[in-house]
Amino acid sequence: MIKKFFVTLVTCSIFLISCNSDDDSTNKETKIPIEERNALDDEAIEQLLNDYYFDSTTGKLTKFDTITGNDDDAYPSLKSIAKKDDLGIWYAENPNHVGTGESIVSSDSTSIYLSYKASFFVATNSTDYSRKYGYVQSYVTSSTNTGDGSALKDPEFYYATLTSTEISNGVKRENIELKNFAEGLKHFKTTDRAITDLYNFQGVIILPSRLAFARNKYYTGSSLTENSSYRDASFVINFELPKIQKRTTD
Repeated sequence: MIKKFFVTLVTCSIFLISCNSDDDSTNKETKIPIEERNALDDEAIEQLLNDYYFDSTTGKLTKFDTITGNDDDAYPSLKSIAKKDDLGIWYAENPNHVGTGESIVSSDSTSIYLSYKASFFVATNSTDYSRKYGYVQSYVTSSTNTGDGSALKDPEFYYATLTSTEISNGVKRENIELKNFAEGLKHFKTTDRAITDLYNFQGVIILPSRLAFARNKYYTGSSLTENSSYRDASFVINFELPKIQKRTTD
């Protein structure tokens, strides 16, 4: 059973592609040596891939045997359809909703419209959990919970726009963006549906902590910190990419 105190337990996590900085946290989960952290993340992701599937109507990630009366054994697990690229990014395409349009080039050159539900977890060896991924929490507000649920343009974890004050205070895009989300997104094509259409998630991208914020600084909106909730956190982005366009600069 999920313990409420785990919310406190995970408040020492952060991301970007290096896991090289020293860990001075007092939290036992984030004092795990880098090699062990990476192995634990990989094990947790494998378990998550086995436990979830795409809902056939909405494309939302759904855990097996959690919907009463739903015979979900017929659905393929994410593990059965997921792929892992050379960078170590896990991704899976919803077989019921395959994009056939364009692919992004980079976050710098391609602007996107995205419907999404984003989550994160800090992999754990704690016996309080039956799975290594422990407690999966929401990361940023889902596009399905804002306004009319329409796709959002350039969510900041894809492309962060910094103010002059933030720049002068040493904030960089890497302190906000999930850099490797854009790399994972290159494996998908647009669905070419209207950005106001009700979402139908076409896939999922999973970033182990070493490809997310790792143990680097994260910008909370008011300060840079090495001990945010995203320290050592792995990220799960369930999404639909209806439209992209060439980025223009002012």
